[in-house]
Amino acid sequence: MMTKEFIKEVMSIPSCSGHEKMMRSYVLDFAAARGIGARTDAKGNVYLTKGAPLPGEKYVCLANHMDTVHDDQRTAAESGRKLTLVESEGPDGATVLHAKGTGIGADDKLGCAIALALLDRLEKGKAVFFVEEEWGMRGSMELDADWFSDVSFCLSFDSPERNRSSRSCAGVALYPDSVFQRLIKPIALKHGVTNFNHEPYTDVVQIRRKTGVPCYNVGNGGYRAHCPDEYLVVEDAQESFAFGLELLESVPDARIGLDA
Repeated sequence: MMTKEFIKEVMSIPSCSGHEKMMRSYVLDFAAARGIGARTDAKGNVYLTKGAPLPGEKYVCLANHMDTVHDDQRTAAESGRKLTLVESEGPDGATVLHAKGTGIGADDKLGCAIALALLDRLEKGKAVFFVEEEWGMRGSMELDADWFSDVSFCLSFDSPERNRSSRSCAGVALYPDSVFQRLIKPIALKHGVTNFNHEPYTDVVQIRRKTGVPCYNVGNGGYRAHCPDEYLVVEDAQESFAFGLELLESVPDARIGLDA
């Protein structure tokens, strides 16, 4: 699912803050085509639910934002025109994508692509896609806390690069140390993620504050975030997908750590 063609399909959708309509429609169409339950709230956030948990079981959840800082995508978003992507080969032979004339919006459309690919792969799970994160987390500030009542763990791909992930956000610990030691750290190190830092802000801090659900934010394979020459590396995004898949599939075995 996390193919170069799929990444290009998602990244060609223009979606700056306040103009997420095309991305929201894509997410809803993606869900409808796969029989995944979907709804939106009054703010425009999208909530997806796939499958049903067993008695006593909870869902894993993906959380990312649909908007980007690149206001130069507004004209395309308003007219329904796709972005023109440019593909090139990096110095190490990797596949590099950027957008002609605008930033590509890897923060966080690439996170949305990874989340959709993961949800497609999982037998059951939830995913939420927020609006207006780049305007001060306005979408997640109005999240439906009740929707998270059957969620055990939330994963986001809203950090740049590959070797980057978060211990806290805006001064808030995103998960207990037991979750880090038992679940996150062994799998992160296996996938070459060794940089555990402190994010200034991203939507998972609102999930953590408002619901108490342990959250983890990790790099998505995009580089030079918020810059006009922002780009992504396809192979890095695919490795982020592989990391996320192993992490989410390991959550049931870490239930004791998650409940600690």
